[in-house]
Amino acid sequence: MAGHNIENCDNVHNNTLKKNLSSGHVLGLSMADASPAMAVLLLTTGVFSIGGTAAIGSSIILSVVVIMIALTLAELSSLYPFSGGMYSLVSNALPKPLSWIAMFNLLIQGVVLPASFVLGVAEFLKDLFPGLQISSQIIALITLTLVMIIAIMSVEMGAWVTVGMVIIQVGVLLAVVGAAFVNPHQPFMDITFNPTMLKDGVLVPVTLGVMITTLAPAFGVINGYDAVLGFAEELKGGPKVLANTVIKAAVLASVFILVPLIAGVIAAPNLVEFFGSDSPIVYSVKQAFGNQIGALITIGVIFALFNAALSLFMYFSRVLYSTGRDKVWTPSINNLLSKLNKHSVPAAGVMVLFVPTTVLLFVSQLNWLIIFSGTVISVVYFFIGISGIMSRINNKHAERPYKMPLWPIPSVIVVLFTGFAIVTQETQYLVGELVLAMIALISYFFFSKINMNTKEDNEISKKRGVI
Repeated sequence: MAGHNIENCDNVHNNTLKKNLSSGHVLGLSMADASPAMAVLLLTTGVFSIGGTAAIGSSIILSVVVIMIALTLAELSSLYPFSGGMYSLVSNALPKPLSWIAMFNLLIQGVVLPASFVLGVAEFLKDLFPGLQISSQIIALITLTLVMIIAIMSVEMGAWVTVGMVIIQVGVLLAVVGAAFVNPHQPFMDITFNPTMLKDGVLVPVTLGVMITTLAPAFGVINGYDAVLGFAEELKGGPKVLANTVIKAAVLASVFILVPLIAGVIAAPNLVEFFGSDSPIVYSVKQAFGNQIGALITIGVIFALFNAALSLFMYFSRVLYSTGRDKVWTPSINNLLSKLNKHSVPAAGVMVLFVPTTVLLFVSQLNWLIIFSGTVISVVYFFIGISGIMSRINNKHAERPYKMPLWPIPSVIVVLFTGFAIVTQETQYLVGELVLAMIALISYFFFSKINMNTKEDNEISKKRGVI
């Protein structure tokens, strides 16, 4: 899988992404992908169930790591300002087999996560309207279809939709923060430095081992800010603006998630009930403002889930577009994926995502895949850390519009943290990752052989004057 140079692409002018987005648009798209309201109200539930209030310390550590990742992404993206997100960075910085493993780990998120998000929309809609008799899968399919339709329209339309929904999310998060001011119960220092968790119905101190196992699940909470990279070729302003936007997105995602997370714990009047709740942060808000606020919070979550699914489809369709342009697959698949519709959007990539995502709506193993997505996220960032180091070593004289401060420390921290997060995963998820890596390597050798044979056939045909 060779990296590409935009200037040397075989695309005609009407098959090139247009620079129609401002930094604000792209920040909105990345915040939609990070989806702070969803992260705080939903994704933290699993972290609280594993590590109790150690989730606070884990998230604080993670926010520091996120900034290190952002610094690495900023330098790499300024050097390789191509659509395709982290795929484009790794494919230009690492050997082909490793970049294929990273690509497969990245692409699986573009199917699993949207499926889980639209199913979440269905469940919350049924909570909001208990009399709704439509099955969750059908509601999710209708939601996914709407996501698909918006995703294949003009990128500006999708950006404005996501920005509007992000504003709604901010309102929800302000309600969570407000709960801590109106109804403070848990001292910040105590819950942070003396963490407790629920075990057999009682609160017990969190052990060091539990703290360590809390890090990996927390890694999936502050995520999605990298969506900035998927719109690199549609962002106005050049590589330096792209680098700065990545860093801003990471900082905003960390703040918008970390502050409400801490506030939600502070507002909890009873930690036993808090940890035992299906949505601990929603429990705290209801305790502060009454059950009437529950409907508004539910609506906010629905918007957040829809928003995240839309942003992911827009992001990963561009990743697929880049793989086609880089001639990763067979010639026919490459041609399909690298074409843009009349709105200058990679519609084929959207449809490629839509089909398997639809299938997953009716698959019982989706919950396992959702948890597994935390592992694949760690693997992708592990390769980003490696790329941040190897890029400087292998490409010493390249012009870098943005250079990370204190290189290679940020990238080394990313490698060490993500590597630790990976090896501390449960065995079943490590086995899943090994299977995925093997599939990626088999695919690499298969498609490389096809492309090599195609190239040889073309050269023979040219010699014979056929083409």
